[in-house]
Amino acid sequence: MKNAKQQTNGSRFGRRAAFTLIELLVVIAIIAILAGMLLPALSRAKSMGQMARCASNLHQIYLGVTMYADDFGGSFHSIGPRTAPEIPNDGQWFSNPTSKVPLTQNDSMAYWGVAYANYFGGIGGRGAFRCPGAKIVDEWLDVGRPKYGHEFWLNSSLGINSSLVGIANGKAHTKLSDIVYPTSTVFCQDAVEQKFEGSDGDAAGQWPGMKTILGEWMGTGAISPRYYNNYPFQWEVFRHRQRCQTLWVMGNISSIRWQGFNKGCDYRWYTGELPVEQPR
Repeated sequence: MKNAKQQTNGSRFGRRAAFTLIELLVVIAIIAILAGMLLPALSRAKSMGQMARCASNLHQIYLGVTMYADDFGGSFHSIGPRTAPEIPNDGQWFSNPTSKVPLTQNDSMAYWGVAYANYFGGIGGRGAFRCPGAKIVDEWLDVGRPKYGHEFWLNSSLGINSSLVGIANGKAHTKLSDIVYPTSTVFCQDAVEQKFEGSDGDAAGQWPGMKTILGEWMGTGAISPRYYNNYPFQWEVFRHRQRCQTLWVMGNISSIRWQGFNKGCDYRWYTGELPVEQPR
């Protein structure tokens, strides 16, 4: 009797521990539903974290640029006669991925951030110029640059406003005091090109007469189809939940919203012509 009872209890225990196919399917369905609810929340959290880190980097850049200007008589870049070292216009910190020797600020291949490197603890501080949401930026393939890989370029994923390093409206902007409306003039932002002109379709702004933004990179005959397998570079400019993180000359930081190819932001944010209302 004892053995029979033991066998019976064992049999009953076995039946209680087993799951039917329907029960397993229900559990799997519940897990799938919970995962479906959780993943978007995790994605949003990751995106918000990247935006916060990008904003922190932009703030660090502003501090570095301010210290630079303090050391050079108010100049935050220079063109023509050099009251301060001239800001370069390329995208590299090193000549190639295997080099350990940083480029100088006057090297034709240097990224504009190289000029400020000493205010970020040297070349090791180049991570401040990397947007954590960036995946691919201008690798200069259209001018015959070797394919170094995407990672090589990602510490150059913030573009500087060329109006600040060139002639805008007949005037050279070499000092902070030259900018009439610094709170509504873009200094740098999320970008494809390391120095963007905007007026030729490589930034978020839409100049008079332009039918589309980013025309230099997207569309028939543009750079992306020819060199980057039609990569959607609009999401490199508006890389944070369809927003473009922007540092303004006065140090304020805000985001420009994606409105489509046919409606870019006001070009005067780049030229500094008028005190235009900032994006919200």
